[in-house]
Amino acid sequence: MAKTTSAQILEQTPIRPDYGVMSSVGGADLEDPVGNDSKRPGWDAATRVAFRYGTCYFGAFGLVVAVGLIPVILKGAGVDGPWSVIREIFHAARGPIAWIGEHLLGLRVQSAQVGSDSAFQWTALFCIACLALVATAIWTVLDRGRRRYDRLQPWVWAVLRLVLAAAMFYFGMAKVIPTQMPFVLNRLVEPYGNFSPTGVLWAQVGISPAYQMVLGLAEVFGGLLLLLPRTTAAGALVCVVDLTQVFLLNMTYDIRLKTVSSQLLLLSLFLLAPYARRLLTAFFTDRAVPAAATTQLFTRPRANRIALIAQVCLGIALLAAFGAQGWQQFTRPTPNLYGIWQVETFSAEGYSRDPLLTDKIRWRRVIFDRPFHVSAPVMMTVQRMDDSFEVYGGTIDPRRHFIDLSHRIELGTYKETPTRIRLTYWWPGQPDQMIVDGDDYAGHKIHLRVTRMDPASFPLVERGFNWVQETPYNR
Repeated sequence: MAKTTSAQILEQTPIRPDYGVMSSVGGADLEDPVGNDSKRPGWDAATRVAFRYGTCYFGAFGLVVAVGLIPVILKGAGVDGPWSVIREIFHAARGPIAWIGEHLLGLRVQSAQVGSDSAFQWTALFCIACLALVATAIWTVLDRGRRRYDRLQPWVWAVLRLVLAAAMFYFGMAKVIPTQMPFVLNRLVEPYGNFSPTGVLWAQVGISPAYQMVLGLAEVFGGLLLLLPRTTAAGALVCVVDLTQVFLLNMTYDIRLKTVSSQLLLLSLFLLAPYARRLLTAFFTDRAVPAAATTQLFTRPRANRIALIAQVCLGIALLAAFGAQGWQQFTRPTPNLYGIWQVETFSAEGYSRDPLLTDKIRWRRVIFDRPFHVSAPVMMTVQRMDDSFEVYGGTIDPRRHFIDLSHRIELGTYKETPTRIRLTYWWPGQPDQMIVDGDDYAGHKIHLRVTRMDPASFPLVERGFNWVQETPYNR
């Protein structure tokens, strides 16, 4: 007997306008806010449990996302965000979450940091999953007679669509306005072997702003499609494709956003679930798929129009707020001494020091750059003779020729440690040359002459786009 393929099975399945896991035709009982239509076939038990659990889990996850994004949204609108209030909320939750992490998961919770792969965040997700499981069990027992949720599902989907759209706008605008992975000057002189996997990916994307912007546009496009109920399936599908790539990069380059990307990917799949069978039929059979009827939020057309306009306006406002926040960061002024400066001569305590690789005091280069994960307006990097880096945040006073370093930045973590170092600089008269003096830098009185390097001298910057390439150029 010939085997029946999955495509043949789909072709033999009747196609109805409500073809989907949780779709509906017409309205449910309007007196029942969650829809208990006994005249229509109910969802199967697995679908009902999945809907309840997804509603509880992603509802809690969405609340956490909303709380975390509020200060960013307000900052984009020109209002100082309530960071202290948010920190207090997470700090209050740290105690029980730390206990659960240490005693049940074997994790040592060191801080209440969110938006990363910290032990706190992994444990918090575990707690949300457990609480959602308990809530689902209680819901199932108390509501065991209900067969469908035709009135509740549109409300759940409306909220979760906005949560996912907000997240896509947040990460997308950070790429459309290329601030998430900017071009950092010190990467041009850092040995490749010193890069972390995350640093490799950041530098790869940062060197091509156009590529980064296209990545961001894809995320923003998925978020925009999610604003309209009729394009939810298309938006969720775009988000699934985009977030699958993001999650894969996070896993293979060890980027500390695995928790966020994985949860957003699961949320996209949850929103896409009602359309799964329709999509499979459209992709893998030659049968036409009728348009699906959807249940509206309200019974009155005017109320539904107002709700739709409100959703779109809220989404556009979120997009504008994230865009404004990114633009504020992108348009920070370029430092007065911006560039890579090669050290020509260096002396400490009045004695000249030759450029020996074993010299732990002498500088090889000094780099002034725009801030990257640094609160100060200027980032200064000192490259030692052994190619190790010291990174500082500070300010430059072009009128008095002062370089004031206020924070030392820990490489990799960007943790800031307060410090107080003042350097002075002046111009000797030669083009692109500068004299730098410091009375107390790491316990030494230093004097150095530096020459500005042309960034275009590096092949990574100099190499442009070429339609015609007669020979390979892969260095």
